[in-house]
Amino acid sequence: MSKTGLNRQTTISRSISYEGLGLHTGKPSRVTLLPAPPDRGVSFERYDLSEPRTIPVTPANIGGSRRATDLECDGVAVRTVEHIMAAISWSDIDNIVVRLEGEELPLGDGSALTYVRLLREAGVTDLSAKRHEMRVTCPRWTTRGTSHLIALPYEGTRVTFLFLRKGSHLEPEYSDSEYLDIEVTPEVFREEIAPARTIGFQWELETIQEQGLALGATLDQAAIVGENGYVGETRFPNEACRHKALDLLGDIAILGRVLGHFIGIGSGHSMNHELVQLISRDLEVKRGV
Repeated sequence: MSKTGLNRQTTISRSISYEGLGLHTGKPSRVTLLPAPPDRGVSFERYDLSEPRTIPVTPANIGGSRRATDLECDGVAVRTVEHIMAAISWSDIDNIVVRLEGEELPLGDGSALTYVRLLREAGVTDLSAKRHEMRVTCPRWTTRGTSHLIALPYEGTRVTFLFLRKGSHLEPEYSDSEYLDIEVTPEVFREEIAPARTIGFQWELETIQEQGLALGATLDQAAIVGENGYVGETRFPNEACRHKALDLLGDIAILGRVLGHFIGIGSGHSMNHELVQLISRDLEVKRGV
């Protein structure tokens, strides 16, 4: 809800920029956040191309899901959008242009906190148009083996997540797990979810970098899970689980701010995308009534 207490759409008060390396590409990029008019929603601009291209944030434009969420439109992509999408949604921003000079969003500190702080510095401005409320209207779910993801109708936004911590390839059984059940508000998101850094498994680091992933992350920008718990200091005892909740909220934000109870068990980006598509179909049916 906007600062005036009215159910009005919002945008940022002024433009603001940030530079850094992408999580997976390891390449430098610059992001500039710009105010947008009512009913524009969130859109990305690839400003590094010979002719700038716009990628609207819609479920139809969900691209890859290799350890991140990419958006693609007419052959032009932006990579790793989930952290900034969560930050935009839970910083109470409805309309914004994310101008990107590069292929991938800067990683920042590995969490959504960099973007939350950037948006707070930019400020929030109320617009004249009424905010569109969206909600999960009926139970939807997707399942893969021991992983499950469920959306239920709920008056508010709640995330329940069970992070199944597997052992290494030498010990594939589940060695431990983490749990989170949290009612999400902008303040709760800022303090309890946004600071959780991206997850890295110690035994996978070399392999995924050989695959061209995680080239831009340092050990300070990730919560590293080892065979006997975390390697190094963590921001939360269950930081990996909290980051999974962050990723889920960022992927759901592709739909906009959606009221619902989201329950994940060992799920990840690809399952998030499936759930977004299922909820999107329900929203389309509701609009058509």
